[in-house]
Amino acid sequence: MSKDQKIYKTFCPMPKMNSGMLTLEDLEQITEIVRRYEVPMIKVTGAQRLSYHGITPEKMAALKKELHIPETLPHKRNKVHYVQACPGKTWCKWGTKTTEEMTKAIENLELDGPLPNKVKVGISGCQLCCCESWMRDIGLLAEKRGWRLTFGGNAGNRARIGDLVARGLSDDEALELIKKVLNYYISKAQFTTRSARFMERFGIETLKKDLGIA
Repeated sequence: MSKDQKIYKTFCPMPKMNSGMLTLEDLEQITEIVRRYEVPMIKVTGAQRLSYHGITPEKMAALKKELHIPETLPHKRNKVHYVQACPGKTWCKWGTKTTEEMTKAIENLELDGPLPNKVKVGISGCQLCCCESWMRDIGLLAEKRGWRLTFGGNAGNRARIGDLVARGLSDDEALELIKKVLNYYISKAQFTTRSARFMERFGIETLKKDLGIA
């Protein structure tokens, strides 16, 4: 970018690029988009997403249309905000469980209604917890006996470790319980309330009692 070129404070997250795992085809598509739209900055975010920065509003609108990105935010479309995942057992020698299938399943969850606020998910394939699962709204961490599920974590300026909901879960059990927890959050929390603040108010024992979790 030349020093005379105007910098636009725009960004567009690449859809279906959560968890930061890319194929050769993904890289080729990214390169083609960057060249065609003259994207001056590509950012790999802390959430393992890819975003395009600095193109004109007109080009940004065209790019979002091409990538089929809705105008509404994910949590207003009955979806989690993003899923951050480690390579898991498939690619990492420390991994206890694979993460790819769980990542896709959570990304595709259809909830009962719009979420009160954004929900970030962290999936860690072993106890090294590379995706900081304890600090995510929904945290999954692989243990020898199955998934450990936490809820209500946050890494913002009021950081909070998520509450332990259950452990020793199979993939299907974890997915079912995540959906139950998020639908409970939808039904009980005031709009714009993050899960961390919600859990400070309701408490893990209330949540587990209402959902029938031993």
